[in-house]
Amino acid sequence: MLISFSVKNFKSFKDRVTLDMQATSLSDLRDTHLIESEAGILLKSAAIYGKNAAGKSKLLEAMQFMKEFVIGSSKDSQSNEPIQVDPFRLNTETKAQPCGFDIEFLLDGVRYRYGFEATEERVEREYLQQRKVAKEYPLFLRIRDEFEVDKKRFPEGLGKEPWTRKNALFLSLAAQLNGELSQKIIGWFNKMVFVHHVCDCEESGITEELFENKKYEALIVKMMQAVDVDMEDIELVRFEEPKTLKTGKKIESDEETIEIRTFHKLYDQHGNSVGLEDFNLYRDESAGTNRYFNLVGYFIKALEEGGVIVMDEMDARLHTLLALSIVWQFNSVTNNRAQFVFTTHDTHLMKADVLRRDQVYFVEKDRFGASSLYTLAAFNVRKDHNYEKNYLGGRYGAIGQIYNVFHEITNSSRNGKKEKPEAQI
Repeated sequence: MLISFSVKNFKSFKDRVTLDMQATSLSDLRDTHLIESEAGILLKSAAIYGKNAAGKSKLLEAMQFMKEFVIGSSKDSQSNEPIQVDPFRLNTETKAQPCGFDIEFLLDGVRYRYGFEATEERVEREYLQQRKVAKEYPLFLRIRDEFEVDKKRFPEGLGKEPWTRKNALFLSLAAQLNGELSQKIIGWFNKMVFVHHVCDCEESGITEELFENKKYEALIVKMMQAVDVDMEDIELVRFEEPKTLKTGKKIESDEETIEIRTFHKLYDQHGNSVGLEDFNLYRDESAGTNRYFNLVGYFIKALEEGGVIVMDEMDARLHTLLALSIVWQFNSVTNNRAQFVFTTHDTHLMKADVLRRDQVYFVEKDRFGASSLYTLAAFNVRKDHNYEKNYLGGRYGAIGQIYNVFHEITNSSRNGKKEKPEAQI
């Protein structure tokens, strides 16, 4: 489980910011929205708000970069390849400094903290710590090419130091060389799934894979009917040879190896149901229906296995009530270990019966172009306040001041002078 994630000097984040999944002492929704764990009380979800270009997506990109570098740095790069870091470029000092990443997580009931700092040329610092009660024990510490390895707590690292390239992580190498704990940590990172709004996720095929398992077929159909109540059924077709649908229609494909067909009732001129009509999911159904189908597999897998889903613009192409139902599912009493971190512009989710105040985060940029991250819980606001109204009114920041460009142009052409009416978004 994710406990916290911190980043500094990466993309729009100049100073260190932390996404903290540890619950505060708030009494709100404790029976549903929180998880009791060996690391204390953790949040099941976190929503990140902010205006366009504030840095919301950059925070998730930092998390994804850390995951990919941890998993692949030792095996997927050569000794002369640069590390794909991107320091804060709007300050002369930070451009030459390393980017820093730190993550705290729970693995097999044990709390770990892992992090590193890196420039394009090399890993400057790397560490792994194990926490018991209130004390942290270092398993290893790396400063450039110097290593300190605890032979009792991290014996798999002994002797591996000389084989660690300057542009690769020590943890990644230890895992590649069959280190038991290192491989478990890599496995934890692998269970952190990133989903982007620009990707239809069709290539992943996770929902299709689950749909072919009888255990999940009825559940997926039911979840899809929540999007489209007129959808009677779904059928997955593989094209080793021409297929016959349940309507009796024969179909074949020269290009596709798999198709998803949806079925809707067919009516005669008197409004009587006379059968079913099939549609190709990806060609005939709406973009929102497509996106939700491709997300369903991620949701099922995370809720079943206790993974972490990190999603950019969760509400893109989805009706606000559908977005609300997704958040409710992760915050439900039946969810024991899954966590959901997402960015959104849907302020209807910013309600006291949907999210706790410590589950609502804001990202805001200062006049120097640097992003900051803070929670609604940092404000002196009661749970009976209207968070959505206050946010849109600018009470919590993280909201832009824009003016209507179209109005300015048209008004200027009519009156020969410019006006600049401001509006909050």
